[in-house]
Amino acid sequence: MGYRQSNAAFAYDMQPAAAPAYGYREAPQAPERPRLHVVTGAGREADQAVSPAFLGVIKAFCVLMALFCIVGGARVALSTATASVLNANAELSESLDEGRDKSRDLEVMNSVYSSTTRIRGLASGTLGMVDPDRTVTIDLSDGTTADAPAASGQDAASAE
Repeated sequence: MGYRQSNAAFAYDMQPAAAPAYGYREAPQAPERPRLHVVTGAGREADQAVSPAFLGVIKAFCVLMALFCIVGGARVALSTATASVLNANAELSESLDEGRDKSRDLEVMNSVYSSTTRIRGLASGTLGMVDPDRTVTIDLSDGTTADAPAASGQDAASAE
């Protein structure tokens, strides 16, 4: 038993070889092995590397989450601002309604207190005042003073 080739399976084959017709038999050809290439690496640190595609997916996810948070925050800020403006408008509308009511009340009170009949009634009843017997009218355009009967157009014309 000799090693005919580097293949050990043929060397340990205990079967009697069939005699070749021409005296010796050819050894079967072993399939050619693929060549191995040695690639230098980083040793233990090579196991810690993450693929660039995975990093791209993680970065895209982080960007999308940040965008989602920004849009959500903007929505919350806009809805808060809208609610505060609506509340301020409601308060302003209420204060305008109260002002209008108070203005109406003041107009009524002004018309009541400035009424000539009420003033005459208070003057005569409370203070004991009476209407005058005669009145004096002053005409500032001429610079003359006349009594009430003389202030009429007929008497003024006859006086001149």
